[in-house]
Amino acid sequence: MLKNYVTLTLRLIWKRKLLSLVKIGGLTIGIASFLLLMMYLKHESSYDRFYQQEDKIFRVTTKYLKEGFYGVDYPAPFSKAMVSDIPEIEMAGRYLPISWFNQVRPSGKAKNFYEEKLAYVDADLFDILEVPLLAGEFRKSMTQPNTVSISSRIAKKYFGSKSPINKQLFINDNTENPYRIVSVFKDFPSNSHLDVDFMISLAGIEFWPGEQQYWGANIYNVYVKLNEKADIASIHEKLPQITTNYFLPSWTERKFSNPAELARNIRHELQPVHEIYLSPKDVRDDGAHGSKSLLLLFGFAGILIIAIAFINYVNLSTAGFSARTKEVGIRKVMGAGKKTLTAQFLIESVVFSILSFILGWFCCWLVLPHVNPLFSDTLSISSFSLLEIGLFLLIIVVLGLLSGLYPSFGISKLTLAVKNQLTERGNPVFRNALVVFQFVVSVVLIICTMVVSNQLDFMLSKDLGFEKEQVLIVKGTDVLKDNVSTFKEAVSSLNAVEQVSISDYLPVGSPRRFSDSFWEKGLQDNKEGVTSQIWQVDNEYVPTLGIDIIAGRNFQESLVSDSTAILISSTLAAQLHLNEVIGSHITNKDKTWQIIGVYRDFHFESLENEISPSSLILGNPSATALVKFKPQETGAFLSALKEVWSKFSPTTQMRYEFMDDSFALLHEKVEHAAALFNFFASLTILISCLGLFSLTAFVTDQRGKEIGIRKVLGASLLNIISLLSKDFIKPILIAIAIAIPLGVLVMENWLQDFAYRTPFKITTFLLAGIIALTIALFTIAFHSIKASLINPTNTLLQE
Repeated sequence: MLKNYVTLTLRLIWKRKLLSLVKIGGLTIGIASFLLLMMYLKHESSYDRFYQQEDKIFRVTTKYLKEGFYGVDYPAPFSKAMVSDIPEIEMAGRYLPISWFNQVRPSGKAKNFYEEKLAYVDADLFDILEVPLLAGEFRKSMTQPNTVSISSRIAKKYFGSKSPINKQLFINDNTENPYRIVSVFKDFPSNSHLDVDFMISLAGIEFWPGEQQYWGANIYNVYVKLNEKADIASIHEKLPQITTNYFLPSWTERKFSNPAELARNIRHELQPVHEIYLSPKDVRDDGAHGSKSLLLLFGFAGILIIAIAFINYVNLSTAGFSARTKEVGIRKVMGAGKKTLTAQFLIESVVFSILSFILGWFCCWLVLPHVNPLFSDTLSISSFSLLEIGLFLLIIVVLGLLSGLYPSFGISKLTLAVKNQLTERGNPVFRNALVVFQFVVSVVLIICTMVVSNQLDFMLSKDLGFEKEQVLIVKGTDVLKDNVSTFKEAVSSLNAVEQVSISDYLPVGSPRRFSDSFWEKGLQDNKEGVTSQIWQVDNEYVPTLGIDIIAGRNFQESLVSDSTAILISSTLAAQLHLNEVIGSHITNKDKTWQIIGVYRDFHFESLENEISPSSLILGNPSATALVKFKPQETGAFLSALKEVWSKFSPTTQMRYEFMDDSFALLHEKVEHAAALFNFFASLTILISCLGLFSLTAFVTDQRGKEIGIRKVLGASLLNIISLLSKDFIKPILIAIAIAIPLGVLVMENWLQDFAYRTPFKITTFLLAGIIALTIALFTIAFHSIKASLINPTNTLLQE
């Protein structure tokens, strides 16, 4: 019997090709979309889940209770103190990504290569993070100075099929201190929060005299591995003793005001390694992160899209009622009962679902290379296990059965004649409810797309407090060493150049940040300090970026006294509560500066974060050149700049990017979200329109005689379209009314991640409704026009 039902279904598909194509097409699109979203959710939630002892690996964080955020940076001796003072911690390792090292070349090569993924590490970190080695060994080697372990992709890049072990690398043309390659490790997977190609041994490293014993410079991330008997609650109870035994004496020695209060304000915690990628935004680190709210949003979208696809199938099936009355009538005459007819239509629904699942899987594989850039090229269809594929298929079969229940029961209960006359209509309330649901989802996704796009436009066009247009960032100028100043002068002499500044700190996309606590001089022992960024710049930094000085003046190269001068932001000035800002002296307890100017706040992080206090002092930066150039001079300017660079560094290719592009990269996550919403909103609308298309066909078929009579009596084309459209306009308007508050609720939750956000605009919601209504009307108009153009004689004769 089952074989007979399947055979009948396949014959039906062949006989009614167009309707079957639309049915299977809608399900296929929905299933393919669902699979894509499930791949994305699986990848995003799988970060750092590949460790064999995942439950024993943690990153140390510090919660600053008053400020309400977590820090992840610690002084050099912190990791050893944890191992020695807390027995449950088996080992601890430090990790320090280094943005200031960037030019690498193997010994014997003439040209340098730019590399981003370098980090200083302790040898223990290899054991903690279970780094798989492909060649060499690290336990002894990484405890020796000037040794490095490289990834397999770097080994292939520089050495091909040859062994890189014991070969030498020069970093930033430092030929006096080459690094010896001691091992090759397997590339970090795409679902790791760490991505590093060069692990440089910390053995023998001291960034300044006494740095390895100094408790006052927080620069290292610290990872720990717990022993088998460790209890997290017990460790958290012991962590405060690290503050008491080490930080507190250091703060007292450095004469911090109220060290005991500082100690009460911090709480060290262990963060499971698998939670790092999806950390909330109040965890301050430099790594890439996903968004839990976005995952929930896309997970919900995936469920809705697959639901719409099967609702569309129900609509298409009910639309085929009248076309199958003769078939059902004959079966009833031949003795078929309700159970037999119901079973047939349920099997038919399951067959449609399985065929759609196979085609959906194929379509997913086919389009994945084209849509993968929207997911940052992280998706792979092979990431699904056989168990997961089986589970998806089971879900599809169950949904197929459920979606086949209404059509099967509906058709089997109808009073039918062999003459193909339907004497009972289906339930229009149920069909209209399905239309409402489909368009609620469609309009919500349209609203999401528009709000995300508005937020992206808002962030890219917001006044940032500095000028990002017509500014070129030349990276890696520290390879020029003592010639940086000469290079700056040569670039300044170019006709297209307006201003040049050299700085290690940038307001966009720069990993280099440094903060400190400041007090008004004389009050450092009596009140709590204000935490602020402090950047070393040259005297051209402010005019090059167009930073607005609102009080006082900028640095002047001719004034020797400016070596102890400082510019502060208006936020820092407000938080210091100075009576007279200009001329006041502030200190970090190690050094004192005189305030010579106050500048308007500028954004130096993503707009997800509020502007923090900042300050600028004169220094000798060398890592990056900022070049302000004249409009419409880009081509000639770049050629001239490259020529200057080649004279100063013939072995290194000049690396550059435009500052506005760098700023846009800060918000790449939002841009991807907008593209994804646009993609899936389009698919949802397409599926919804297929359902509406089928319902319009059903209604026009049902009302064929009425339309014929109206045409005979003189009804115009517009009258017919209006007649058929009004049945659908009402549920669509209801859907729009429901979708708007839902869209507001969803986007309000998403926008909470941004300190600076676009306001909701009534035009956004009106436009979303108009788009959905217009698309629906065009869909309805197709069948309406088709029905109105039919010769009424033919319709009336059939009746």
